[in-house]
Amino acid sequence: MKNSKVKSKTVIPAEAGIQIKISWIPFFKGMTIVVIFLTFVITVSAQASLPLVVMPARNEIEVAPGEKTAVTISFYNQSDDPVSGFFKTADFIVEDSKGTPKFIENAEDAPAKYSASRWLTLPYDRATLPAHDKVTIQTEILVPNDARAGGRYTAVFFQQGNTLPKPSGTEEVGSGTNLRIASLIYIKVKGPITEKALISGFFVPSFFEYGPIKVETDILNRGDYHVTPRVSLTLANTFGGLVDQKLFKTQNIFPDTSRSYETELGTKWMAGRYKVNLTGSYGESGQALTAVSYVWVFPWRVALAVILTIIIMIFIANKLYKNIVVKETTLEEELEKEKDEIEKLKQMLRKKE
Repeated sequence: MKNSKVKSKTVIPAEAGIQIKISWIPFFKGMTIVVIFLTFVITVSAQASLPLVVMPARNEIEVAPGEKTAVTISFYNQSDDPVSGFFKTADFIVEDSKGTPKFIENAEDAPAKYSASRWLTLPYDRATLPAHDKVTIQTEILVPNDARAGGRYTAVFFQQGNTLPKPSGTEEVGSGTNLRIASLIYIKVKGPITEKALISGFFVPSFFEYGPIKVETDILNRGDYHVTPRVSLTLANTFGGLVDQKLFKTQNIFPDTSRSYETELGTKWMAGRYKVNLTGSYGESGQALTAVSYVWVFPWRVALAVILTIIIMIFIANKLYKNIVVKETTLEEELEKEKDEIEKLKQMLRKKE
């Protein structure tokens, strides 16, 4: 019985660097604390993502300078509990080749050429989303009279929290620093807009031992508005026959950024010289994108093994042939000798008679 009252100290590591120290705890109390600890961990994990859906996720509108319009956005709460938070506007930019948006909460830090968050007015800045229900807001957009023609890129987002967050500069969407969900707004201001995209990279290795052929393509947008190129890659053999064809995924390319594409053409077993041809179009006027490259495909290791095998088989066949011919020649010579001896014997017998 004394052993059951011995003092003990146990340290249980918890999430986020928290440690729970249990001292002088009987068995059942210890079990209670462990259950509480597990509940805490599960609650923290459940709050790691917002149970919300925003509709529409993207809005594309076309406006004229001085025009006033609005977009309607709905935030759906799919959880069993209400979610409280704040509505905010922010500009966004795209810097990488994957099209990842980054919020710029402070309008002063956003590129003036593409900023539009100051044009937006929200009906209210905070709300509680009921469980399994939605909150719809109508965001007013007032375009300045002197607005430059081209694309403007902004967003309305809902951020969970009890206190209004301060602008924190540039933050990648979905980075997890703040739990938020956003509806992106693409604004096209009417007027003379420059549409200019080009193939900034088209890399195809000059030789492959085996297929498929890997093609890397970069398309750069030097225009005033995002473009959505429709691009096709074709692979033709030496005689011009179509071997394979692939379409690029339809994706937006924002101004002053590029988008990277990786494509595989053909099958594993190919041989010869092939032509890789890129054709595409973009913009309202259907401007063309083109690029061509040539590549050799030849499985030289397999070919070498086949050639060596053929050489060995020829060598063996030659040896066998020579052995058979030599034996036949020897037999023929022996037969001729025997015939001569028989003739001599016949002649000797005739003389005796």
